[in-house]
Amino acid sequence: MDCTRARVELGWRPVRTATQVVEEFLLGMREGAGEETEPMRGRKVG
Repeated sequence: MDCTRARVELGWRPVRTATQVVEEFLLGMREGAGEETEPMRGRKVG
């Protein structure tokens, strides 16, 4: 992903690398981290 525009116009700088983000995401999935929100509950039947 090219973040040049965000950096130039907003002064945004990433805090984590893409690799760190993916590792954190996978760890969270493995641990079942997160909230009981509607989208995370799964498909409803009927």
